[in-house]
Amino acid sequence: MNASFDGPTTTMSLRALSLGLLLAATSLHAQFYAWGWGPEISVTQNGSTITCTTWDPILNQSRTYNQTSVASWSHDDGVVATVSGGGIVTAIVYDINLASFRTEQLTSTSGSSVINIDGVIAWRSGSGIVGAAIYDPDLQMWVDEQFSSNSGNQIQNRDGVVTWVSSSGIVGAAVYDPSIGQWQDEQFSSNSGNVVQNRDGIVAWVSTSGILGAAVYDPSIGQWQDEQFSSSSGNVLVIAQGVVAWKSSSGILGAAAYDWNTNSWDDEQFSSSSSNTMPTIADGTVLWTNSSGQQRYGYTAGGQWQSNVNTAIRCKYYAEQVGNGGAPRIAYLWCLTIGASSYSHNCGDGHTITRRWAWKQYMDPGSYLPQLSALSYTNGTQCTDQLNFVGTAVEGRATSDAPSIIVHNGSIRVIGDVVLGMITIVDAKGSVVYTGSHAANTATITLPVAAGVYALRSGDGQARRFCVVR
Repeated sequence: MNASFDGPTTTMSLRALSLGLLLAATSLHAQFYAWGWGPEISVTQNGSTITCTTWDPILNQSRTYNQTSVASWSHDDGVVATVSGGGIVTAIVYDINLASFRTEQLTSTSGSSVINIDGVIAWRSGSGIVGAAIYDPDLQMWVDEQFSSNSGNQIQNRDGVVTWVSSSGIVGAAVYDPSIGQWQDEQFSSNSGNVVQNRDGIVAWVSTSGILGAAVYDPSIGQWQDEQFSSSSGNVLVIAQGVVAWKSSSGILGAAAYDWNTNSWDDEQFSSSSSNTMPTIADGTVLWTNSSGQQRYGYTAGGQWQSNVNTAIRCKYYAEQVGNGGAPRIAYLWCLTIGASSYSHNCGDGHTITRRWAWKQYMDPGSYLPQLSALSYTNGTQCTDQLNFVGTAVEGRATSDAPSIIVHNGSIRVIGDVVLGMITIVDAKGSVVYTGSHAANTATITLPVAAGVYALRSGDGQARRFCVVR
């Protein structure tokens, strides 16, 4: 729901003060952790029960959650995945906006194995069922989907992309697109004996007969873009820094890269010398030797393969605003570079994220210019995009027992369905501006309320938050 502010008396019937409000007015509170979403969680185990512990800087306290019947677990980037003895896979993350652990049972198929990395959980059942899940901080929920149930499926989970190949050679991949709040999956090939590689957002495969292709998800058009490059006998595949290269058993050698400006793959055959060695890729440049000595081909800034040049780092950025622009203000930062081995997002609010892709939350409305630095071992470049978060709307997700709040003439009127108990009000800097016990279900609190953002906690210690904008 949205709260409007159009007069001296402001009524906020926020029946969820466990909201997706961006309480903090500083970048520290807006997003203090090292990457996209969720503070780090430590895990301890006692028998088949694990205890997940994290620190909530807004509540200024440690928070815990117990998960029972755990046979195995893993935690990475603020996400915990557990598997029970019967194959039940459960996802756990802590959402600071809701001040609570968010858990979801993803699958209950027998024999499930899990890969949990980079904020994405992927699983495969004993019978080959493949699925994946990610926590969407704008929707404030886990979003999971099953993609394939082919026998013998094997999976990879890397850089936000999940891939699979069945025992018969059926190849598929999936990535989460937060602009539509859905996983986008597609099947690319069903050639016998396909082998798949998945790196830097690029998926490539080669069959036992040498049929070779690659695919990438293009968020600017919202679809997977795939192409077949070669069907030479004995092709062997290498992939790195957004570049795919291959060599056939007879020495035919080529490479391909996706051109984000034309939304198409650029591939070229470099040599067919029988003396060609297996190519390697360094900073996106394809290197090999033959009877003439050291050889190299690079992909230029103009989008062409050229001999005896190094690949130019092609920095391409796609900063995608998620949701309706009100709080919480969420962006998804797609890194679409070629030739880079490390990445750094300067988010435009003083916060830096050092990974290929990321969720990002902003505190204040306005315009931001996130800048991506794409680096190789020898070179680097930067590119920018723009985000525009407008308005002062406060978006909440309600719970039935949260009190209503009325702000009027320097007083805060709190009306609940149950006894309020201890009430604490904290300003955006984390300073306590009021604390007091109330043995009724209503309270009128008089204090100088300046313009800004505030949090109210009451009752049993669970966070119940509201935002005052004047």
